[in-house]
Amino acid sequence: MRLSEAIDVLCIATRAEGRSPRTIGAYREKLGHMVTSLGDVAIETVTVHDLRRYLAAQWERGLSPFTIKTRVRAMKRLFNFLEAERDIEKNPAERIKTPNPKHGEPKGIQWDDFVALLKTTAAGGVLDLRDRAIMLFLLDTGCRAGGLAGLKVGDIDLERRRAMVTEKGDKTRVVFFQEQTARVVAEWLEVRPGDRGAWLFVSYKGKYEQLTVSGVYHMLKGRGASAGCSGPVNTHAFRHGFARFYLMSGGDLGTLADILGHSTVAVTKEYHGIFTTDELQRKHDQHSPINRLEEGCRNGN
Repeated sequence: MRLSEAIDVLCIATRAEGRSPRTIGAYREKLGHMVTSLGDVAIETVTVHDLRRYLAAQWERGLSPFTIKTRVRAMKRLFNFLEAERDIEKNPAERIKTPNPKHGEPKGIQWDDFVALLKTTAAGGVLDLRDRAIMLFLLDTGCRAGGLAGLKVGDIDLERRRAMVTEKGDKTRVVFFQEQTARVVAEWLEVRPGDRGAWLFVSYKGKYEQLTVSGVYHMLKGRGASAGCSGPVNTHAFRHGFARFYLMSGGDLGTLADILGHSTVAVTKEYHGIFTTDELQRKHDQHSPINRLEEGCRNGN
């Protein structure tokens, strides 16, 4: 059996267990990198040394520890499955250690910085309206930069307050937004030039109709400098910010995983379930069961 065939067998078995198509897609994506590195070799010929060379190459590429951790997990899942199915006699991934990267401080955009960014659009020019709509859409939906840049006018439904984004190649999903964001996007659509193609957010520079991911990045960087922002204001900071504000407001990890398009809740916890000590205390103050004692006293119970 070749590696590609083994991945197919794993995915079929995983789907038969009731796991979601999103999880299956995540396995295929992560294990595909191993096949690219090792070649579509016979599974019984893969050694622990082959797997270590593959992982060393991933580190050399400068991938984040969290990305490599998810690839190691998928790799171990594959070979543990093949061993359990008795398709291989010896598990080459058994001695591979899963990285355990340390969490740093939360990387989400700070609320004061977001408000300062919005203030830079107060003049209300055409670019101000476009950029204000971009900022609200990013923070309200938690979508990736590629999803925002790839939006076409027909992908967004202002009345139902949802949009269809395409991210990470060809993965499509629905994102949601609030009424205020819908109003701001509608204001942008009223002034959006009609000669720049079907893209929702268009460029005003060069020959490109579409505002690219790089264009969004440079726009936020420029406005962040003008606003005097002290924290990160890149597109991923908006995604982190959405997740953190969602959780701090009482949202749960399960629905957040679906909203962000993550394959599992574990991924959401790993990337976004990071809080400062003060934030953890505020969540504790909000949700501690001891609060019910005070409620009972007020109700005479």
